[in-house]
Amino acid sequence: MSFSATVANLGTPNFNVIDIVPSEIAKALQVYLDRGSKLTGVSLDDIKTAIAKQIPDQKKVTLVELLLAGMKIFDALVWLQAGRPTTHPLTVDNAMTDKDIPSLHTVARAVFYNYFFILTRAHYPARSTTGPEPQTPNFLKVVMGMSEPQHHYVNVVCSFEPELFDKSWAKNVKFKGLGQEVVSRFGLGVAGYRLFGPFKLYRPGKSVPDDLKGALAFAVTVAKSNPTWDVHPATRSAEVLTKRGNLNKNLSNLILEVFTDDQIDEMVSTKILFKRPERDPNARNYYTWSEEDDISGNDYIFRD
Repeated sequence: MSFSATVANLGTPNFNVIDIVPSEIAKALQVYLDRGSKLTGVSLDDIKTAIAKQIPDQKKVTLVELLLAGMKIFDALVWLQAGRPTTHPLTVDNAMTDKDIPSLHTVARAVFYNYFFILTRAHYPARSTTGPEPQTPNFLKVVMGMSEPQHHYVNVVCSFEPELFDKSWAKNVKFKGLGQEVVSRFGLGVAGYRLFGPFKLYRPGKSVPDDLKGALAFAVTVAKSNPTWDVHPATRSAEVLTKRGNLNKNLSNLILEVFTDDQIDEMVSTKILFKRPERDPNARNYYTWSEEDDISGNDYIFRD
């Protein structure tokens, strides 16, 4: 028998291996990648729909009715925005009593507490009860009388991790109806501008080299301009990182370059700075900073 005849009788092997079509796989996975890449977004499975009393018509229930029945406000907002889904109906928790339901005034104060943190710290209060709690602004504790631990004010508004609840809602809040004490406090500074503060209040205590004069002029310009949502970390434009690099790390280095130790110590003692900046040798974008403000935009925080 010839070799060619032998080969002809070998048959066709089935390796059970599939070679994917990359373009088709990408199309199928795109929606999952879009969802999985986002840091925010609350799953209906993560909210609590248990309330203290029966709601006769769930399709017409209002936010106020949900709150009075014991549902947490962020949970309720997620459920309402989802269209009052029948897949996640309201259920009655017989163990819930009136004592478990906060008053609307308590809810309002908790919402403000969370809003204050977003505007001034760019994050929600700490939800965890373990470990040392981050510092709470004196304004909240002393002026507003909100002296409970931070997690208390988070637990009043939601049953899930608050960072999943997109912080950019704060951008659309109007200042017109806020208390005067609050508006005055916000005028002292918001998140994203703390490290610009020294450039508004101090002249350099050191001789500024030519290659840093552009950076200094830029920092002064932003420090003296009206704060915007493009710079605020909760809503910061991606172009800021592209154009200027990490603002905090570069500004920290610039502060150490142009101010004296005595000046920096005074900034810390007067709380212009939270702490003395630490040098980051990898943050060198500031050497190439031009003086023009190309990051602020016109979406002003204090526009009302």
